[in-house]
Amino acid sequence: MKKATCLFVAVAALSLVTQLRAGDKRPAVSARILAAHTIYVDNATPDVGLQLDAVMGLNKWGRFDVVDSVQKADLVLRLVGSSVVATLPEGQSPATYDPRGAKASLRDGEDLAPAGCTRIEVIEPKTGSLLWSEVRKTGNVQERSHLVEGLHEAVDQQEKHK
Repeated sequence: MKKATCLFVAVAALSLVTQLRAGDKRPAVSARILAAHTIYVDNATPDVGLQLDAVMGLNKWGRFDVVDSVQKADLVLRLVGSSVVATLPEGQSPATYDPRGAKASLRDGEDLAPAGCTRIEVIEPKTGSLLWSEVRKTGNVQERSHLVEGLHEAVDQQEKHK
């Protein structure tokens, strides 16, 4: 009976360790993201500061050149649905991107993002295909400074396993 109990405990422990390690891994990043060199930031939120936070995070990372138009971009980083509202200086308007009139890549009935969060989407600009997404907390300055870290971590993890 002791052997069966030890075997059960060993199998359970191995299963738990495997699940914990699997939880650390992110889904595979598209080869299109790995091959890209330029990125356009599309702020589809009511908070104009999120675009600045995203651009600063991308510049700090240094992987992509941030460009000023979709036509120059290999990828679009779309920010969707923040609960924070900010105003634009007079005469400025937020940047938007919507290829061929396509709707946001959300499923019917899905919220844009929970309160205090922002959905980050990486989109292929020619087709509008969603390549990667996640929801990040952006309710305070500390959280906002990590806006693109999920993408950074996912790309780094994919390249380690290449």
